[in-house]
Amino acid sequence: MADEQNRPLLEEEARSSSPGPSDTTIRPHQPRRSFELYSESTPLLHHRNDDIPSYGAEEQPSDLQYPDEDTPKKRSHVPWPTIISLAVLTTAVLAILVFAFAAPAIVKEYAREAAVFKPTALSIDSTTPDGVRARVQGDFVMDARRVNKKPMRDIGRFMTWIAHEAESGESDVKVYIPEYGNILVGNVRLPSIKVNIRNGHETHIDFLADLTGGDIKGLHNIARDWIDGRLGSLSVRGKATVHPRSGIIGLGTQTLIDTVTFDESNLPPLPKVDITQMDVRDTANGALSVDVQASANIDSPVALMIPALEFSIYVPNCSPDDPYILVADAKTAEINVRPGSPTAVGAQGLVKQLPDELITACPSGDGSPLDLLVSNYVQGRPSTIYVRGAESPSSETPTWIADLLRSVTVPLPFEGDPLDDMMKNFTMTDTHVSLPNPFAEPGAPDAQPTVSALVKVLIGLPANVNISVDIPSVRAHTNVFYHGKQLGIMNIEKWQNAKSTRVELEDGSGALLVEFSIKNVPLQVTDNDLLSQVVQQMLFGKKGVVLHVTATVDAKVATGLGRFAVHGIPGEGDVPVNIPAGQSIGHLNPTVASMELGETTKTSLGVNVLVNLTNPTDHSATIPFFDVKMIYNNTAIGHLIVRNASIVPGNNTRVPVQMLWAPYDESGPSGVELGRKFVSSYISGANLTLQIQTHEGTFPTLPDLGKALSAIPLNVPVPHMSIPRAPGDDGDEDGKPPRFIQDATLHLFSSTVEFAVYSPMVDTNITVTSMDSTAFYEGEPLGRIEYDEPFNVPPGNSHSPRLPVEVDLGGVGYDALRKALGQELMLDAVAEVGMRVKNYEDIVHYRTKGIAARVRF
Repeated sequence: MADEQNRPLLEEEARSSSPGPSDTTIRPHQPRRSFELYSESTPLLHHRNDDIPSYGAEEQPSDLQYPDEDTPKKRSHVPWPTIISLAVLTTAVLAILVFAFAAPAIVKEYAREAAVFKPTALSIDSTTPDGVRARVQGDFVMDARRVNKKPMRDIGRFMTWIAHEAESGESDVKVYIPEYGNILVGNVRLPSIKVNIRNGHETHIDFLADLTGGDIKGLHNIARDWIDGRLGSLSVRGKATVHPRSGIIGLGTQTLIDTVTFDESNLPPLPKVDITQMDVRDTANGALSVDVQASANIDSPVALMIPALEFSIYVPNCSPDDPYILVADAKTAEINVRPGSPTAVGAQGLVKQLPDELITACPSGDGSPLDLLVSNYVQGRPSTIYVRGAESPSSETPTWIADLLRSVTVPLPFEGDPLDDMMKNFTMTDTHVSLPNPFAEPGAPDAQPTVSALVKVLIGLPANVNISVDIPSVRAHTNVFYHGKQLGIMNIEKWQNAKSTRVELEDGSGALLVEFSIKNVPLQVTDNDLLSQVVQQMLFGKKGVVLHVTATVDAKVATGLGRFAVHGIPGEGDVPVNIPAGQSIGHLNPTVASMELGETTKTSLGVNVLVNLTNPTDHSATIPFFDVKMIYNNTAIGHLIVRNASIVPGNNTRVPVQMLWAPYDESGPSGVELGRKFVSSYISGANLTLQIQTHEGTFPTLPDLGKALSAIPLNVPVPHMSIPRAPGDDGDEDGKPPRFIQDATLHLFSSTVEFAVYSPMVDTNITVTSMDSTAFYEGEPLGRIEYDEPFNVPPGNSHSPRLPVEVDLGGVGYDALRKALGQELMLDAVAEVGMRVKNYEDIVHYRTKGIAARVRF
């Protein structure tokens, strides 16, 4: 026999004493008794006491009526009815003996295999002070086809057919977890349930069960392992104490024990929560209110209504070992969970203040916990907040729920919102570029070009954020890209004062205009070849240049919650370079204000020039040192050097430029020839263009940059000298510049000529060592000067000595000369002039037209 607790539902609690044969005679005329029930242990196959003989030592009392002694005896005959009855009863007794001892085990196994319960609805009806009340609905049926052994199937069907119905009676179920010290996780109180146990007969079940919690601390450990993903499998052991009945027959007390093991694939996953809407706004008392609407996939087999609950919201600290940081209180509305359907979750959070540990820099130096949270969110990276039951929940929350929620911290991952189009516009105005200091140590900040500008950033605000915010200070680490390649790095290490203004865009959305100035921020060029492409596109391209800027911004933020710094906010945007550089060079309009002689050698000449020019852009520059080559007809003839110059928007006067004229040193005899041609054309008033080309010495601290830019020579118009014009001389009709020779006076009697000339030098004489010149009138020679005596031309306006001239008396020009006596005659001239400036000496060819020659006797 099985132990008491393992007896089947139909097993008797106690056995009847074995009956023995009766030595009484049954009278044929005695009426038959109906079936009657002795006790709750009586077998389901009812029997009649008056038909069962007794076996064993004790005789059963008999209700048979014995005949009176005086009754006359009849003639003996064979009692066939009695014999038949005894035979039937004997067979029945034997069957009862068999089923009383053998059948219960068989029926128990039959019931285990054949019983099928199909739940149709599971729901939480309500909460109770110590648990919940669940409603269970389903269909129960005995399906004999599920039993594999035919003898067991047949006996089971027979026994359950006789019993017809079974009733469980009120019962208790205790649930244990063996892997966790056999802790009691809950109790279930089941009402009495009556079912049809015949094969194929279906019974609909609908009942309420009270569930109470067990070991809350033990449940915390299980929940913690489940949340952390350490719950590979879980065994659940149920122990039920039932009191079955069949009709009015009690079948004793049964203890049923079963264990079910769930592997990892059967365990429900953590609910996946998608935040569908989040609104952030200021409150009247300076706090921050957050309304969240979310959709959660809760894998629950039970339909339930979760009451409004209160939670505390935490965020990660600097280290995983540090305690989480409490940042907000939250309250959920009622949540209606339906199996197989997404669950709508509504919650409201309130941030009253920012704790110090949230905004304090971590010991590792990687910013504060708030920095990490904000950076992850705006870059679209996943983050995690932690939800735990509130320490002081509402009095309406059942105690057991509050205790359970407080004992478990649930991580809630959420995806950030990448603000790809957060930066609506990025402009830099009043830009001032300072070239590297030639005397700086390599790698020092002033060994790089620096930028000063007014930066304006238009930041789009999410439509669901309605808070007042001010940004009083910013700093940033900026990367500049061109066509996907990094061009340079610009670090704004010091906090820059900023001003922020909330504005409304054309589409009605809100934005924050942040303005701040940067001053002398080093620009570290990382790709010199790429820079040369940028410059080339700026100078010669038709579409302009668009640079892509990515920045990691630190901002000091002022909100209703207080002032705090947020580090590592990413931002990016496209910055069009609005300088029409190709046109700007043509609009510089340079002119030479004065020239001062510098050092000279036999092959070189240094000239310090003051230049007037116009800067048509809105940008300025400071130039500590800048050295470029002068190229004429693809031949280097000298250098232009700028030291300690400042260029501002608009007119710039007397900008110092040093010209080193050294055609022989740069290019040898061919350079001398081209240099002579250039000077001759220049002093003759021709409009000339020089190519300006960088080289490795352009920026002494950045030789690679100068080398890279050398691939882009720039064509620059040569500025004309500002020469005082002769009275009434407003220039030629063609707009050509005035001449070095202002006018001439021809003395016929002495056959000499005197010139009014201008020298742009400031304090140095130019010595004319020789002159071979011919004057023309209407293309015909008029006279010739051949003079080998040196004479000096002082700075500014002066007159030459009287030079002898041979007048052509036979030409048509002489007749015109005679007629112009006392008047002016317009002449042209061609001259080869030998010139010497200190140690430098050369010969130039001078051509001019329209010299006003006064004719005197």
